Amino acid sequence: MRTGRRGPAAAVFLPFVSILIATLVVPALGAQEAPRAEDVLAAIDKTLALESYASTVVMETKDANGAVRSMTFETLSRRDKGSYLEVVAPARSKGTRFLQLEGSLWMYNPKSGSSSALRLSARESFQGSTFSNADVGKTRFADDYSPSLAPEATILHSDLGKVACLVVESVAKNDEAAYGKIVMWARKSDYMPLRMEYYAKSGLLFKKMELSGIRDFGSFVRPSVLRMESTEKKGTITTMTMQSIEKREVPLSVFSKVYLTR
Repeated sequence: MRTGRRGPAAAVFLPFVSILIATLVVPALGAQEAPRAEDVLAAIDKTLALESYASTVVMETKDANGAVRSMTFETLSRRDKGSYLEVVAPARSKGTRFLQLEGSLWMYNPKSGSSSALRLSARESFQGSTFSNADVGKTRFADDYSPSLAPEATILHSDLGKVACLVVESVAKNDEAAYGKIVMWARKSDYMPLRMEYYAKSGLLFKKMELSGIRDFGSFVRPSVLRMESTEKKGTITTMTMQSIEKREVPLSVFSKVYLTR
């Protein structure tokens, strides 16, 4: 009958196996824990722009003198195509339409008497707000920016207090990008975007945004309030509030200048 004794060969072999297992397993676990910048940016894109949806948004801009302008618009968006926006208030702007398509933003005002849409610069202000035309119309940062991870940071958020965040630095990868670089802070636990800073191609910081009012809109959760502050025009702040967002299959026919100028 054999005993449970191990010979000298086994004594040498078992530590070798342990070392081999540790060598194979530990790097694999580390790789799973370390996020990729591309994955974090994709998660931010997915949070801010559903695959296909409709929404109602109120945009309020306050200037340095305290004057406030408000605009409400309805949108139809698809992450793979772009966005269609139509102003519903105030009355003087009602019916004005915008279409983000293939990197360009077009505007059409039925009251103008023209049958043609006007192409707008991605870098220009959207209707006098601190948001650019690209901020309003673009549906994916990954289209125009190459991300990399910066050191993690803890930020102080107006709703959430201190939050541990991953920091993504996204640098423009084409001339169509509205900014030279965008730095994003995403909550480490779920990649929820909470803060962004926008830099010119010269490296100058000229806008910063906090994303707050995280809400459950039914089948998804996202920030409902986007507060953009200009560092060039001191005291000028635009707040976009998502009043409603719902998943909807938006037809491809919406994303054409024929639909825009109908």
